[in-house]
Amino acid sequence: YNIQKESTLHLVLRLRGGAQPSSSEEKSPKKKNRCSYTDCSDKIVKIIGDCRYCQHKFCARHRLPEAHACENLMSCRQAAHERNSIKLLSERCVASKV
Repeated sequence: YNIQKESTLHLVLRLRGGAQPSSSEEKSPKKKNRCSYTDCSDKIVKIIGDCRYCQHKFCARHRLPEAHACENLMSCRQAAHERNSIKLLSERCVASKV
């Protein structure tokens, strides 16, 4: 039979198991759900395992920048230092002059 690809009959046959899936519809390989730290094969922790400085995914043990020796650790520390200095300057007490 000369059934056009993606026609209604073609889709129905595929749903009922009558047509073989084409090579373009093969399953893609699963994504790696393991820690990006060298020599660690633990599962990554969703949401909190993402490092916002190096964009890698880590397990609970290596999720902190200090724990996985993040290459952007200095920029992380600099950002924290700037946040703290701004907060301290805004809370600074100034004696009133008489």
